[in-house]
Amino acid sequence: MTVKHLFRFVILVCLYSCTANTADGTSTIFKTQSGPYIENGPRQGFQYFDSIMTEYNYRYYTMTITNDSIVPIHLVIYFPKTAELLMDKYKSKVFLLPRHLTPKEQHFDHGISKELKIFLDSEIDKSEHLDKILSPTEKYTMTFGFLTSTKYPDPTTPFNTKLLTSNENSSTILFKLKVNDTLIIPCGQFSYAEK
Repeated sequence: MTVKHLFRFVILVCLYSCTANTADGTSTIFKTQSGPYIENGPRQGFQYFDSIMTEYNYRYYTMTITNDSIVPIHLVIYFPKTAELLMDKYKSKVFLLPRHLTPKEQHFDHGISKELKIFLDSEIDKSEHLDKILSPTEKYTMTFGFLTSTKYPDPTTPFNTKLLTSNENSSTILFKLKVNDTLIIPCGQFSYAEK
């Protein structure tokens, strides 16, 4: 083996060691995170009975978004009418829990609170939205809920619901809620705020 071949081999080993393999098997070199960092919480839930004793699967995901950039970001979360149409196919409702029902950080609940029961009984059809500026390093926790009659399959099974970003436009990055492999719901956007 010549010195030239040995030198090439060392360069390749160095480049390979700087490569990180991601969960989906792809590799990225020197990948850095900027903008929102999303911590997707585990699926949680309870059985819920409405006022006429219809049984539902209530499932929810508490997610934390951290602005890990050096500039503020403008965060907007909402479900457009297309989300309602998608969920009609699954006989489910998807919603953003109001701020007063969302914990300040991720944790496990042990049952449906009185306030949540009131919300599910009478306020679930009021559309919630979030419009917030996140300063650098600021964290914000939000909870997405799903309500499905037990007569129908639960769309949150298997347990891989995640909030994802989609860079389809250079100035605005979209949020999508991946409920399962076949159901992805648009649910907002973020952009870098003006200083």
